[in-house]
Amino acid sequence: MVWTDKCKRLRKVTDWPVVISLRYNLSIIRQTIKIITRWQVSFVIYKQGISRRKFLKNSSQYSLATAVAANSVGMLGLLNASDVMADPNDPNDYKALVFIMLEGGNDCFNMIVPTGSGALRTNYELGRGVVALPEEGLHSLNLVSPAKVHEGSDSSEFAMHPSCSAMAELFNNQDLAVICNAGNLVTPISREQYFSGVADLPPQLYSHTDQERQLQSEPTNPFIYGWGGRMAEMLTPYNTDNQVSPLISISGLNSFQVTRDSQINTYALGRDGVAPLYGFYGYRQAIVESSMQSIDSSSHLMAQKYRDTFDSAQLAETIVQGAFQEAESSGVDYDGIFTAAGGTNSVLTRELKTLAKMIAGRSNNNNNRPVYFISVGGFDNHQKLLPDHEALMADLNASLKGFRDCLDAQGDFDKVLTMVCSEFARTFTPNGDDPVESGTDHGWGGHMMVMGDMVNGGRFYGSHPNLALDEGLDTDRGRWIPTTANSQCAAIAANWMGVAESDLSGLFPTLDNFPNPFDISENLGFINGAPIYGELS
Repeated sequence: MVWTDKCKRLRKVTDWPVVISLRYNLSIIRQTIKIITRWQVSFVIYKQGISRRKFLKNSSQYSLATAVAANSVGMLGLLNASDVMADPNDPNDYKALVFIMLEGGNDCFNMIVPTGSGALRTNYELGRGVVALPEEGLHSLNLVSPAKVHEGSDSSEFAMHPSCSAMAELFNNQDLAVICNAGNLVTPISREQYFSGVADLPPQLYSHTDQERQLQSEPTNPFIYGWGGRMAEMLTPYNTDNQVSPLISISGLNSFQVTRDSQINTYALGRDGVAPLYGFYGYRQAIVESSMQSIDSSSHLMAQKYRDTFDSAQLAETIVQGAFQEAESSGVDYDGIFTAAGGTNSVLTRELKTLAKMIAGRSNNNNNRPVYFISVGGFDNHQKLLPDHEALMADLNASLKGFRDCLDAQGDFDKVLTMVCSEFARTFTPNGDDPVESGTDHGWGGHMMVMGDMVNGGRFYGSHPNLALDEGLDTDRGRWIPTTANSQCAAIAANWMGVAESDLSGLFPTLDNFPNPFDISENLGFINGAPIYGELS
């Protein structure tokens, strides 16, 4: 396609002033760059031997793609959000949500393990077979109140994986809680409905990509927005800094932070902080800045928009760098704290360390309801579950402990709610007979965790499966039908952030298909102050 045809096609996308405000502005920016490089910027850069690929290597994923005019707040978002503030008289209190995605399907039934001599332990050993963990070496959990078990008696006999000593300590100190058997659901369903074919199932059940997207949004098609992104739009009055987005990812662009109205776009950090433009120093910096200055005299609207994008990225980078400088000068020994927690140089450790610093330096902006996203892979353990999952649990254990201790050291543990989730659990039964080589396959309902000083910790929420195969919640090989919808759990978190209970159905369209998550019978009161199942006086 010739260049003039590309211009015509781009011109049809939308009116020029709102091109960059599209939800997926990355593709638009790329098209913009293609046009701009036809004139002076292209000429200068390519004459000096700088390829477009190198120039945009990091900027397309980080600053330029995300710190654009979409970071700015629109009036529509302000008007919508003004009706959903939990406390409109106190807009300056700080609360942050950290969403940690364990990509691949965490085998949570070896992360949380029943113990003792009851039916749960018996069913665990029968079903898990060669991948069952012996009780020796597990870290006992001291539940404040017994866990609710599906179609069975309550139980308090549980422990954590041998590599999760710090996580067990966090639980026993009531800093962490477990939400049992949650998963993507459109409506509540029974085993009979599942096998009769009348159940309204989540689209593409057991698919990594689809279930991950649905966890981060809703189990509906087509995909419209992520609940983290839409929530940020609804909480706009708390976030008044239009220079830095309240949506911050340390794992690139993601479904969770996609907005509905394109009022805000994600600002992506590198694992160790700001990701600057590739090679943006020395003579190359001078060339680019000179080219940008030349745009000032141009009447070309797309050229001006590109200059705005460039300026916005630079400004956001300066502000974020200030946040990190503030954190580094605070006296908190981030490296020492993570090292003491057992942290290595893993991706998760580095990302959570960066996130802790970003939170510590928040005075550099006026965003009081930031939403953070982190993802870490490796959990698709079709083979070698026992050795590979052991390493993954050790990393998660050290990283969460280090993150918790950093937040505590900087006085922020009561302000940050951390959710640890995966797109689905794995089959309860293994896929082989070799204890070293065997793995597990894609499952359904599983456990998530929540951490923070606001959490009613030391408890299991929802309903734990009774782990009985070929009955109850089992669809096949211990793929448990969830007893709690992911949207119900997310609604509790969103309400804590400031979304009014009456507005949650607008954030989660399927929420009305389920019992009220705030009802005590649902056993989802994991935020301090909520009534807790089984603890009525």
